[in-house]
Amino acid sequence: MDSSQLTPFIKIKKCIDENQNFVLQGGAGSGKTETLKQTLEFVSEHHPEKKIACITHTNLAASEIKSRAGDKYTISTIHSFLNTLTKDYKKNIKKVIPLIFKLEIFVRKDIVHYEDIKQQNKEEYLRYKKLYNKYASKLFTVTKDTVNKVEGKREYDKTPEQFNEILNKKIDELNIKISKHIEESEHSSIKYNETSFDNYKELTYGHDSLLEITYLLCMNYKYLGRIIQDKYDFIFIDEYQDTNKKIIDIFLKLLPSNKKTLIGLFGDSMQAIYEDGVGDVEEYINEGHLIKIEKQDNFRCSEQVVKFINRLRFDKLQQKVAFKVDTESNFERIENRQGSVKLYYGIYDNKPNVFSEADVKEDYMKALNMLIDEANKDQKDFRNLMLTNKSISVKAGFENLYDTFSRRYSDPKDTIDKHLQSLQLSELFDLCDAYELKNYNFVLSNIQKHGYSVRKMADKIKIKENFDQIIKSDKSAMETLKLAFESRILKCSDKFSEYVHRKDTFLNELKQNKEYLVFKHFYITGDNTYAKMSKVLSSLEEDEFKELEKKVLKETFYIELFSQKIKFTEIYNYFNYMNENTQFITMHKTKGSGIDNVLVVLDEYFWNVYDFKSIFSASLDDKKKHKSQKLIYVACSRAKVNLACVKLISSDEEEHILKYFEESVKVELKQEQVQV
Repeated sequence: MDSSQLTPFIKIKKCIDENQNFVLQGGAGSGKTETLKQTLEFVSEHHPEKKIACITHTNLAASEIKSRAGDKYTISTIHSFLNTLTKDYKKNIKKVIPLIFKLEIFVRKDIVHYEDIKQQNKEEYLRYKKLYNKYASKLFTVTKDTVNKVEGKREYDKTPEQFNEILNKKIDELNIKISKHIEESEHSSIKYNETSFDNYKELTYGHDSLLEITYLLCMNYKYLGRIIQDKYDFIFIDEYQDTNKKIIDIFLKLLPSNKKTLIGLFGDSMQAIYEDGVGDVEEYINEGHLIKIEKQDNFRCSEQVVKFINRLRFDKLQQKVAFKVDTESNFERIENRQGSVKLYYGIYDNKPNVFSEADVKEDYMKALNMLIDEANKDQKDFRNLMLTNKSISVKAGFENLYDTFSRRYSDPKDTIDKHLQSLQLSELFDLCDAYELKNYNFVLSNIQKHGYSVRKMADKIKIKENFDQIIKSDKSAMETLKLAFESRILKCSDKFSEYVHRKDTFLNELKQNKEYLVFKHFYITGDNTYAKMSKVLSSLEEDEFKELEKKVLKETFYIELFSQKIKFTEIYNYFNYMNENTQFITMHKTKGSGIDNVLVVLDEYFWNVYDFKSIFSASLDDKKKHKSQKLIYVACSRAKVNLACVKLISSDEEEHILKYFEESVKVELKQEQVQV
C-alpha cells in the first residue's frame, strides 16, 4: 500500500513495530490526545511487558489523559517525571547544582558582532550593566552585602576592559563562596522544591532549574541515560512544542544508542507561542532522529473555519473536516459542520505606533473600539480574543495594574506575568483559587512545603481564617502578600528578596543623584520630550535624555507597584481574566478547548513585537511574521462554528486582506474617528 494512504495511527504503529522515534504533527482540533490514548492502548495490548511513560505540561492535561486512558500508565507532568528520575541522585546533583547558583563571567563581544564601534559600546555597556546588577542581587542573597551603583556609560567607555576585569574578579570571589557553601552542605538536603523559585540557603531548586539539572546530569553522567532506558521502553510527550529544547535533546540525543527507548512526540509547531519551548523539531527530523507523521483531521471547527485557518499555516499541513461519531456509531454530516468566517474592517490610514503622541493613539483606539462594537452587534454570544490592552483592563477590573506596567513597558503582558511570578503573587493566586474551588489537597500539600504544620482541627480552622482574610482583602497587593508570608501560607523566596533589594537599592541611589533630581523636576512639570528638555538643560545629549527618562519611568513603576494603588483584588481579577473567566480572552492564553463563536481582534495595540499586517501581505521579516501568524492561528482555530475578525486597515491593505476572507463587512468610520 502507498504509505501516503496510511492513516496517522497506522504510521505510528509502523514506527512502534520498527522501533523508530516519531512526531505526530496535527493542527488544532485534530484529535492528537485521542491518538495518544490509542497509542497507549495499542502498546499496552501488543507489548504488555513494555513500560510506558506519558509526559504532559500541566496537571490538568495529565488528568485529561488519565481520564481517557486510565491509570495503568505513568502519566505525569514534565516536572514530576524529571524529579522522579533524578531525586535519588543527590550526590550527583550536588556536583552540578553550583551551575544553577553561580554567575558567568563577563566576556566582551568583538566588533565583528556589531555594525560599528558606537553600537558595540552601547550594547556592551548594557550587557555589563545587566550582569553587574545580577551580581549585586546574587551577592545580597549570599552575603547580605550591598555594592555601589553601577558605573555610568561615559565612565565605563573610558576603560571597559578594566571595569570588566574588576567585575569578573568579584564574580569569581562570589562563586568561590557559593561553591564553598554547597560543598559544606549535606547532599541529602538538596531537593526540588516544587515551586518557581530556587532557594540558595536551603539549596533547593525550582521548576526551571529542575530542567537544567536534569540536562546537566544526563550530559555528565551517561549511566543516567541507561537508567532511563532500563526504566521505560516508551516515552510519549504531549504538546511537544512547549517542551524545553534541552529536554528534547536528552531524549533524542543523549540517551545511549545501543539500547532503544522509543520516543513519540505529539503536538503542533504552529501552536508554539511560548518562548521557552522548542517550537518545532525540524532539526531532529532532518538529522534522522524522528519520523514525521502529519494528521490532517479537524474534529473541532466548521468547514469555513478550517478553510480559513489552513491559509494561516506556513507549513505544508492542510487540515480537513473530520467527523465525530456519537454513542450510537452515527457519523456527523457535513451539514452539521457549517459556520461562517467574516471580516469586519474599516479604513484608517496613518496608523499610529508605540512612539506616537497620546492623543493620536486615543483617536485610533476610539475608531477600533467602535469597529469592535459594530462587529459584536451582528454577532451574538461571541467571546472576544485580543491582546491585553487598556480597555480590557478596565472591563476586567485590573486597570491600575495594567497602567502601571504599560507606562514603563511597551509589551506589558509578558512583563506583568514575569513580575507577578517573581513577587510570588501568581503563586498566592493559585493557592487562593484552589481554596475557593475546594481543592484542599492542593492547598494543604503546598502550604506544608512552606513549613505550615497541620496536625489538628485548630490548624485547619486557622488556615481557613487566613485564606478568607486574604481573598476578601481590600489591602494592597504587597500588604496582602506580607500577610501570606506572616501566616506561613507562602514562604518568602530568594527571588522575591532579590527583587525587593534591587528596587530599594535603585530608589535610594536616585535620591542621591542630583543630576537625576534636576531632570526629574523638569520632566514631571512638562518638559517630557528631548526637544523641550534641551531648552532648559542645553548640555543634555539625546542618549542621556533617554537614559534619565527610563529612570523616571522605572522609579514611578516601583513606587506604584508597591503602593496602595495596586490592590490585591486587581491581581485576582487579572488572573481570573487570564483563566478565561470573563467575556474577554487574551490571545496569550488561547490554547484550550473550542468555543462556539469567537471574535478575534487583529490589532497589536501598539506592541512592536507583533505585526498582524504582515500575515496578509509580503513581509521582509519572516521571524516577526511567523510569530504573529502563530498567535493568530491559535486564536482563530478555537472557533468551533463562527469566526469574526476585526481589523483597522490602511487603504493599500484592503486588496490583500480581502483575499483571505470570503465574506467581509466594510464599516464606515465617522469622520472625526479617521485620522487625516
